[in-house]
Amino acid sequence: MCRAKIAHYGDVVSKEVHRSTGNKQANTCDTRKDHYLKFCHDMCQEDPVMADQPPAARDYFLACYTVSLVQGETINGGPIRWVTIKHYLKAAHDLFPPDSTWQSEHQFVSIILKAVKSYEDVPRRRRMITDKMMQWLIDEAGKCSMHSSTRAIVDWILLGRYTGFRASEWSQKSQTGYSRLDQPGSPSQAFTRLDFGFQGEDERRLTSSEISERLIKYLVIIWRHQKNGDNGEKITFADDTVSPSHSATRAACRIYHRSLALGMKDCEPMAVFKNERGQTRFISDALVNALLRRAASAVLNLKQGHAELQLWSTHSIRVTAANLPYRKQLSDNYIMTRLR
Repeated sequence: MCRAKIAHYGDVVSKEVHRSTGNKQANTCDTRKDHYLKFCHDMCQEDPVMADQPPAARDYFLACYTVSLVQGETINGGPIRWVTIKHYLKAAHDLFPPDSTWQSEHQFVSIILKAVKSYEDVPRRRRMITDKMMQWLIDEAGKCSMHSSTRAIVDWILLGRYTGFRASEWSQKSQTGYSRLDQPGSPSQAFTRLDFGFQGEDERRLTSSEISERLIKYLVIIWRHQKNGDNGEKITFADDTVSPSHSATRAACRIYHRSLALGMKDCEPMAVFKNERGQTRFISDALVNALLRRAASAVLNLKQGHAELQLWSTHSIRVTAANLPYRKQLSDNYIMTRLR
């Protein structure tokens, strides 16, 4: 019998069993088993125990299942902690024959679990923006006008998930003023148009009249002031032609043109939007926090006011920027260097 093919029937069975007078703990375990079978079904894995596969293949598949749980794809559609993830995995493992194992020398599952535990051990550590949250944000932005706060913030999030911006490098504490550096001329602490350079094919620098999403192939950002003291550092980012909706260069292009359209000077912050009264305002930390918490609430099934929502803030963008290369198995040293 292929357990994955009966996964959708198992949901009905689980609900009826849950209503019975059986042991609550056993019911929870059965529901988690059913959840794993659904995952197998969605992933087109016909044999959930992968009897014909080597331990490494099972280990890798269970690691992918673990990542889905971390990202909130759980029974109730919300985030769960490390200890609960282990219970989900135990329920899945109970489906395997007694003499079968999903552990391998690669320790894929163990690596993910270790990362989750380390993450949780840091008090009030900020949560990352999950892939589904990012898609929700992109969809919401598509419903808004080009210069709205939502559209403007999402562009900075799209850019920030690659650059790892600190909040002080782009957003403000207030919508009506901006932070300045303690330097001659008191320049803006946040990025201005002078800090962004756009290049086309063969890395040719584009003139102001040529800057468009169609022509931009590379974005060069200058960090005039950095926490690590490496002031003046330049980093180049390439266009994402595979997922244009997630492209950092295209988001930067929209940011650049929005600041022009809303009347910002070359030396003033670019993170601006037009409010409902038609007034140009700076993007504030509070606005970013509110939008990210709306996304988390909608995607992860957390009610407004839930304490967990406080773990998403402007810093979540930087957390996400660290997580993306980690998922690509890039070294910790690379990530630390890239994120300055």
